[in-house]
Amino acid sequence: MNQGSQPSDLDQQKKMARIRHETQIHILNLLITSLELKAPNLALYLLGYEVKKPVCSTNLQDPGVLGCPRSCLHAILSLLQRGTEKRSGPTLTQEAPHLAELCYQVIYQLCACPDTSGPTMRYLRTSQDFLFSHLQHLPFILSGNPIAALSQMSWLMKTAAIELRVTSLNRQRSHTQRLVSLLLDDQPHTQHTADGESGMEEETRSVSAFLHFDSASKVRRKLLSVLDAIDFSQDLPELLQLDFFERTQIEQVISNCEHVNEQGHTVCNVKLLHRVLVAEVNALQGMAAIGQRPLLMEEVNSILQHVVERNRVRRSLSAKRHALQSWRSLVETLLTACPADLIPADDRQLIIRDLLLDLHDKVLSEDAAGELMPIVAGAVFTLTAQLSQAVLSEQQQGLGSETSSGFASIANSSLHLILRKLLDFILCTGGGYQRLRAHLYGSLLYYLQMAQKPEEPDTLQKASKAMWERLTAPEDGFSKLQRENLAIIESYGKSLMEVVCRDACDGHEISRMLALAVLDRILSIDRQNQWLVYVCNSGYLRSLVESVRQDDAALQSLLTPQPPLLKPLYIYESKMALLTRVAKSGEGAVELLRCGLVAQLIECQVFDMVPESDSLRMTRDPSGFIPSPLDRYRQILLPTLRLFQVILTSTSINHQQGAAQVLQWLIVHADTVQSLLRCQDLTMGALQELSLLTGIISKTALPGVLETGGELNSAALMEFQGHINRFQRLCLALLSRLAGGERERLLKQAEISAPADSAEHREEMEVAMLQVCANIMEYCQTLLLQSSSQAQFSICLFSPSGSEPAGRDGRPSDLSTSLPSVAHSRVPSLGLVLYLLRNSAADFCQFHQSHKHGLAKLQILDQLPPEELKELCQGLVSGPGGVEKISSVQRSLLAKRRLVQLINNRAKLLALCSYVIETSLFVLWRHLEYYLLYCTPSDPRDSLLPGSSLFRSRLTD
Repeated sequence: MNQGSQPSDLDQQKKMARIRHETQIHILNLLITSLELKAPNLALYLLGYEVKKPVCSTNLQDPGVLGCPRSCLHAILSLLQRGTEKRSGPTLTQEAPHLAELCYQVIYQLCACPDTSGPTMRYLRTSQDFLFSHLQHLPFILSGNPIAALSQMSWLMKTAAIELRVTSLNRQRSHTQRLVSLLLDDQPHTQHTADGESGMEEETRSVSAFLHFDSASKVRRKLLSVLDAIDFSQDLPELLQLDFFERTQIEQVISNCEHVNEQGHTVCNVKLLHRVLVAEVNALQGMAAIGQRPLLMEEVNSILQHVVERNRVRRSLSAKRHALQSWRSLVETLLTACPADLIPADDRQLIIRDLLLDLHDKVLSEDAAGELMPIVAGAVFTLTAQLSQAVLSEQQQGLGSETSSGFASIANSSLHLILRKLLDFILCTGGGYQRLRAHLYGSLLYYLQMAQKPEEPDTLQKASKAMWERLTAPEDGFSKLQRENLAIIESYGKSLMEVVCRDACDGHEISRMLALAVLDRILSIDRQNQWLVYVCNSGYLRSLVESVRQDDAALQSLLTPQPPLLKPLYIYESKMALLTRVAKSGEGAVELLRCGLVAQLIECQVFDMVPESDSLRMTRDPSGFIPSPLDRYRQILLPTLRLFQVILTSTSINHQQGAAQVLQWLIVHADTVQSLLRCQDLTMGALQELSLLTGIISKTALPGVLETGGELNSAALMEFQGHINRFQRLCLALLSRLAGGERERLLKQAEISAPADSAEHREEMEVAMLQVCANIMEYCQTLLLQSSSQAQFSICLFSPSGSEPAGRDGRPSDLSTSLPSVAHSRVPSLGLVLYLLRNSAADFCQFHQSHKHGLAKLQILDQLPPEELKELCQGLVSGPGGVEKISSVQRSLLAKRRLVQLINNRAKLLALCSYVIETSLFVLWRHLEYYLLYCTPSDPRDSLLPGSSLFRSRLTD
């Protein structure tokens, strides 16, 4: 009797346990659903949160403390905490995987919700030590239910990411440090537990850990162990083999029966599908159908089995995606949100190296599922960005002194391995993975950035170094890494070239911009021009050039007050940057002219659509994110002018074809060019336009260029000559404005309009104005030299008068009374050149002193007082109290960067002043030689007429 009752009691206990388990599942699902509703809700009440007061004011305590009742939250935590003190880990994860998964999900939802996050995380941190006690047992391994194990880890890692972010923001360093060490340390952690077991030292050693040169005493980093637990391979169900049903119709029926289940997986409702298929079989009529019914039902069963397998695969892939996304969130939070000093600089580089190599190893395996690639690409992008930042920061601080092992704390061999794996990843993704490839191109740009040499101060001593000394100087770490990077890139040959060039021409918008940037970067380091030759010979360059004309309509639409999208503008800027890079070599510039680039730009009508500056106030975006129509116009015009300038510089003096084509562009768009030269409101943007425009005019608007412009009849020649004369007059009028008292007025106006960054703004405006003056004086010198090699037959650009324009104090000064002035003449006087010469000489002395002072400060940067360091950093740090928030090391780095910027700016101004002085002396000498030795005025009261008539007659000839 007793023996017979034991099995029934056991069955009863199992039944009760099953009912209890299912009840718990339903309650948790109720809590999860209710938590998504607006507060107050049922879940908050059951979990013990305030429902009558603001939820965030809840003070969670252990049951019985301060009269706190036991709630569902306490029950969930007690379920999860069982076994955490033992080596085997939480027992619930093994015994009831789905229940544990839902418990972790509830905890995550409470931590993620802004109202409940504060009380929940405070309680978990102080009373339970919840996250540390669970994270130390990662990864969870369930051989019988890997999907549930992945889901459990996903919710736990997402909660840990929130905890790290919150404790970092609240500056709870000890809590953050403890979790960071747990997740990233490769030293064994020993725990002393209640039953005397010693803890969590992992014995497993992987091949990749060995390859990463880890010593025998080290263990696998916790984050890498979690990544190991995510299996990237996925067995896919075989294709349906159907004899009676049509495949396309069955696939349609299956898709009609699909729905999103409670876990968020898209699966097919097998019961519904079964009913539909059986109804279809029952609807068949005739003897033949009745005879084949058993075979039809057998095929229905095979379809149902296939769908069950497909559901399993989808659930598995969804769980892997969720786990990988959670892992990525945790990694990104660790590296970007936690205080940088919690992880030593050299350790940070090694950690990122290990993560990158392991990620690449897993995703590049032959059986890796394509569905996981986008998440991996996103993680690779973040990790490469962080690696680049860590390496460059170490170099700036001077810690990465050249060692035998490599460029930084991380060995060169490791960097090369990362590059190879990154290029393999790019090549293994097909054309359908455009967004994924955008992440990889971004990663490649960050990687190549590591070998870019930071800006060095121009000490003005480089010219004094002998050529032999410069040639025999040892190769620095940056140049060495750059050379090795290029060798690796070139080892991939045309397969890599083809992929990048194809994406640059017809990829998705974002990946096209990044592919153009990658191409630009590789061309800049490719000294042998292998990539340039391929781009030219394969037709990709011609395709890019021809696409410029097609962009015209989209660019015109950008100049409306409310543009549709700014994508065309960014693609155009990327395209022009690449074409400018191509034009920097002589062969590239000639090839661009051969492809008809200038002809394409001549046809673009967008350059003639200059927006009215008066309407700017009405059309400016209040957020400041969308540039005004005039700023957008400049973003279109300036890259084009830079491209012309580079083409003119790269093509040799004797090669007039480029100058003739660019002159045609100036003449076709003459109205626009003249309106820009007459611009009354000389803002920084207008000065940038003028510095480029006058530079182009000085090299193209010359009498000799017309002869190479092809077959021109006399009428066209006269028209072209008329345009050139107008350009000359406008340039000289502009010189009168910028060399005179207007310069000081503009600089003061700039300081008033932008007081926060007045020093930087003033420097930029000084450079732009001096550049315009240098370009116009170069133009004058070229015109004089082209007209004749002897002063006797030279043209005259300035009248023989010594009266200066209004001086810096606003009063005109007269250098000479021996020459009568022509007050109302449109031709500027020689007094303007004298005034420019005198001011440039004074500016040269001032800039030289400032340059010397900057170099002296740079040498004693460590001894500068804190206030001076703050002042130097002010322009480089945005936001209120920005300088106060950064560390002293960062402040010192920023101050150094600003000083180098200042020194190089002064060096540039010195070079421009020197050039203006040189050209002004030549122009003055040539005019004085003519006026004093050869000029015989017909009327002593008007000394300008003979010169001007001579100028006209010679120019016509």
